[in-house]
Amino acid sequence: MISAVLFSCGPNRESLPAPDRPKIYPAPEPLSESDIGSGAIPEVDGIKILWGKVANSSGYKIYRGEMKGDKIEFVFYSDVKAQGGVSDTFFIDRNVEFRKVYYYYVRAYNRDNVESQPSDTISFELYFKPRLISPGNNSEVGADTLIFRWDDPNGGGDFVIRVKNAQTDSLIWIYSYRSFSIFSVRFNIDSKARENLTPGRQYKWRVDRVQFGQNAGSKSNWGVFNVK
Repeated sequence: MISAVLFSCGPNRESLPAPDRPKIYPAPEPLSESDIGSGAIPEVDGIKILWGKVANSSGYKIYRGEMKGDKIEFVFYSDVKAQGGVSDTFFIDRNVEFRKVYYYYVRAYNRDNVESQPSDTISFELYFKPRLISPGNNSEVGADTLIFRWDDPNGGGDFVIRVKNAQTDSLIWIYSYRSFSIFSVRFNIDSKARENLTPGRQYKWRVDRVQFGQNAGSKSNWGVFNVK
């Protein structure tokens, strides 16, 4: 009897309301300087899903969809637990096929597993990464004779070449190039580099295979070189 009374008088925890709807970030435009968003990444062959942090959420559920006939069918795909002080607002899907479109949305959930409304849906189609040829990693190059060379397993198309100061990570040159046979570009061919290459400094470069107007493409690994 006493235990029953104590139990009946105990505090009742109220259920929390559903978290706010997450904001998912689409793939950046191919010539965007920020280069922040969902889509291809240089580090691995995979599709990165990026969203904004939601207050009072215990984690995020990612749903992935594929086209089945004339409609997209979504399934629960992965759970990203919220972690204090740790980046918990991205997911990298490495279980993907090249040249296939995938669709994603995200829901935040609270401690009662009550889910928010879904984020916007984004899509992305991953291409094969361009392979950097020269300058090779940690090679020394002349500032006046620098030519970027690469190979494209996709058979060519549109590319964006990025060059950064390796110490500051600041972008010093970005260039759009289209070809189906010759994959080489001389540095600053358009005379729009923000600064000259300085002897003794280290730089890095990357080639993106892009599809203007579509959420598709890939990003090569970064290559590092020194100017002599």
